[in-house]
Amino acid sequence: MITLKTNWWKVLVSVLIATFVDVILHRLFAPRIEYNFPPSVFVEKGLFLPAAGVALIILFGTVAIVFTLIQENMSGTKAMKGWRYGLAFGVLCFVSIIEMSLIFNSSLVDELRTAATDGVSLVLLGLLLAWLIGTDSPTVQQRAKSSWMSFILTPLFFLVGRYFGYAIVHIKSAYLEKSGATFIWTLGIGVWLGVMYWLLREERKGIPAQGQAIRFGFLVFGCYWLIYNMFVLIFVRISVLDIFARVMIDVVFVAVSIWIAEVLEQRAALHG
Repeated sequence: MITLKTNWWKVLVSVLIATFVDVILHRLFAPRIEYNFPPSVFVEKGLFLPAAGVALIILFGTVAIVFTLIQENMSGTKAMKGWRYGLAFGVLCFVSIIEMSLIFNSSLVDELRTAATDGVSLVLLGLLLAWLIGTDSPTVQQRAKSSWMSFILTPLFFLVGRYFGYAIVHIKSAYLEKSGATFIWTLGIGVWLGVMYWLLREERKGIPAQGQAIRFGFLVFGCYWLIYNMFVLIFVRISVLDIFARVMIDVVFVAVSIWIAEVLEQRAALHG
């Protein structure tokens, strides 16, 4: 919080630059996508562009604030922290957009072009934040061996949580109409979340398993995931409760997977 209070203007500058670049990239490379679904109130009232701009600033601002809160406890140089952080969210953004095509039958190519512009801008944001407010930290030599259980448990738990949401809670999805593609996408998101945890893991000693789970599940992943999913409200008319339900299911199941993975690894370290 001290870093955020003393460097708020640097965070703001980073967010505004990344947002400006993203808008330019959208204008050059990402077409406006029309959905075969009831349009949102923003589209109906001709407020799509201002609403999208505000939402983009909120999304990038949230990602920037989270970086200020966690970067000191990540290992490596500030440049490496920036690359890891930007890449983590950039790839998540790129892969996540595929669900829009699955659910709303929009052009996958156009969705990926849109996501690519956002992903590049997120990488840029990570690098700007690292340059302006990042700090160098000791590199953890055992990093490649740490939290390997999350590579197994996080995809598994995300998959189970999502299919609980699909079949029991009935969140909006295409798991019946496009069962194979939905399964691959769901598993792919889970795999990348396992990679994200490895990239952004807190490396301080003595962190309890529940602390790691809350930090990643609710802070790092959860904050981004809520705002990212709320973006759909700018395009189409859909239930807000559906969005909150899917986000909460995803966040809780991911957090539980990290908690179990950390408990197992800490026990293994004690007996190893």
